Amino acid sequence: MKANLPKRLPGTREDGVALAIVVWFIAGMSLLVAGIISHVRVDTRMTQLHVAQAQAASAGDGAIQLMLAELVSSRRNAPDGALSEAVYRLGSLDVEVTLVPAQGLIDINRAPQIVLAGLFRLAGALDATEAQTVADNVVKWRQVQPVEEGGKVATRHFVALEDMLRVDGVSRMLIEAVRDYVVVGLGSQRGTNFSAAPAAVLEVLREANLQQAEQLLRQREQEGDPGSRGLARAASAAPGGMLRADAVVRYGDQFWLRRRWVVLETESGSSLPWRFQRTEAPRVVELSN
Repeated sequence: MKANLPKRLPGTREDGVALAIVVWFIAGMSLLVAGIISHVRVDTRMTQLHVAQAQAASAGDGAIQLMLAELVSSRRNAPDGALSEAVYRLGSLDVEVTLVPAQGLIDINRAPQIVLAGLFRLAGALDATEAQTVADNVVKWRQVQPVEEGGKVATRHFVALEDMLRVDGVSRMLIEAVRDYVVVGLGSQRGTNFSAAPAAVLEVLREANLQQAEQLLRQREQEGDPGSRGLARAASAAPGGMLRADAVVRYGDQFWLRRRWVVLETESGSSLPWRFQRTEAPRVVELSN
């Protein structure tokens, strides 16, 4: 007597394989679609970033040009009344422009060790020992020892602030921390002009125990003026002086900084009484209260 065996349903194995193929196909397509969506989102964000940068650059450049035109006009009509800050409305964007005399900043190529140590300690948030070490390294880097005995000690210069990365102990974070306090490539200027220094720079100089900075800060506090009048007079100085023009543009919920370095002299082939020596790419900044 034969046992009753269950009948094998026709096509069961083939149907399972087909189902697995369909499942894998759907999963693969899902991954592909997710990848495409992610790629589109990245492209969209990059496009938005490029648009914001372009808007900040154009609005910032326009406001800086307007500010320089007003500066030239004020120098002609009332030198002591020159503005160092102004707000402009360009299209739908508000732009705040600040002019800072470069001679009031700390020249990385010429600042003495004590000033550099104060800068790295106060602005760079390094402890006293590390700040002293990094300052020593900067000074040593600037000096090129002579090959022949009795020869003079030559010097080398930082062409851009990023060149400081060649110095031991200098990091990208430290450079960004001191960026607003310093200048590179100022030319023949020797030291920092205290009367033209912004309050933040004076704080650094006071950290370096420079008595003149202490006295000037007390004077400004007594006058109830953070130094805008002094900066304005310095900004309207004789032609040939360099200014740092900072244009802060609010675009959406971010603040963009467009920074240009300006020399108050006419460039060959131009009718404008100023020329731009260096222009920095727009970058997002946080504004202090």
